[in-house]
Amino acid sequence: MYHLASQERLTKTFLTENIKLYSGENMLSKKMFLASILFFVLIDLPLISLVGASSEMWNQTYGGTSSDEAEAVVQTSDGGYALAGYTTSFGAGSYDFWLVKTDASGSMEWNQTYGGTGIEHTCALVGTSDGGYAIAGGTPIFIPESGIASDFWLVKTDTYGYMEWNQTYSGGRAYALVETLDGSFALAGGTRLVKTDAYGNMLWNRTYGGVAYALVETSNGGYALAGYAPIGAGTYDFWLAKTDEHGVIPEFPSWIILPLFVIATASTIVVRKRISIPAFAKIYNSLHKRY
Repeated sequence: MYHLASQERLTKTFLTENIKLYSGENMLSKKMFLASILFFVLIDLPLISLVGASSEMWNQTYGGTSSDEAEAVVQTSDGGYALAGYTTSFGAGSYDFWLVKTDASGSMEWNQTYGGTGIEHTCALVGTSDGGYAIAGGTPIFIPESGIASDFWLVKTDTYGYMEWNQTYSGGRAYALVETLDGSFALAGGTRLVKTDAYGNMLWNRTYGGVAYALVETSNGGYALAGYAPIGAGTYDFWLAKTDEHGVIPEFPSWIILPLFVIATASTIVVRKRISIPAFAKIYNSLHKRY
């Protein structure tokens, strides 16, 4: 409101003064009036518009007396926002998952914490197709041989952040999460990709040579993972891996598998049976029709 009032006063003052200037009878006054109009249109008006637009900006903070950090954000269907991260100010443990929902102006509408007495660290958040949220990260486990480690942790909530279910999957921390086209979930982190059903029950998991921090479902139903891969002592390169819908990275393109199979099979028969070239051709044609 302050910026709009200032803009109105400035425009009114400009017009009043320049109308007085134009009412003068000499040509110099009229030229000065035209020059003032040109300056106003080219310089002052854009600046006034910029000041007005800046009134739409805002920022908000959320937290308590200790450290609280957001790791992911999504815009919600009502124009507001949902933020996920960890809190050391609230919750049951030293670090807990923290989900904060705001309106379109960033004013908090509600918040929820998830976790036990250990260290739960949020890394990823998605808004789900049913209007709820899914949060992924890590939860601590104790391994007698090596001490404290971490497992993937997936938490599913309703529209208001109340937990509907949660699942853990052994081996590290999930850094990336997607809801897949079939309404289930895929999580990636470290060297692993985990695929679940719509209730978080694991369907399969895969391991790779790189370390994944980002994940997308591709248009053909597969997955693309990005992160880094070691190339030497203490050095790393960008890493991008493309998988099929089962998380498998084929060793050969799909179009080459059939010809390789046919050639290998026919070659084996030729060597063992010592058959003639016409017979070899007959076998090839038979296999080609079959596949």
